[in-house]
Amino acid sequence: MSLNLVYHFQASQNQNEDFRPASYCVLYFFGEQGFLEKDLLREMSKTVPDADHENLNFLNLDDLKTFALRVCQELSEKEVRLISVQDYNIGLDGAKDLPTFKGIFSKYGELIANESVKKKGLFGKIFT
Repeated sequence: MSLNLVYHFQASQNQNEDFRPASYCVLYFFGEQGFLEKDLLREMSKTVPDADHENLNFLNLDDLKTFALRVCQELSEKEVRLISVQDYNIGLDGAKDLPTFKGIFSKYGELIANESVKKKGLFGKIFT
């Protein structure tokens, strides 16, 4: 099983002397069983010091990837795919059934593998 994260890039804003830097905001984070709990995500976001932990905003894509991998490791999942909401919407327009919908993430998403989860070969399955 793998995890999927949909994010939105927000450009920096400067209004009324209130500057907000560009950020990457987590919109959806889910797996085969459904959406992940916000409390878990907020706790895992604390591994990225400069993140807005309450709103799950990250200052750059590398921080978002670090967070996604940390969640993947915590849940012992083999991989997580990151996809921007723009790419997600493009794929969604063409999705006509569940397999096509699931294919959006492999076609448009960026794969981050959890190297701490070992793939079991035939002997690993027999001797475990």
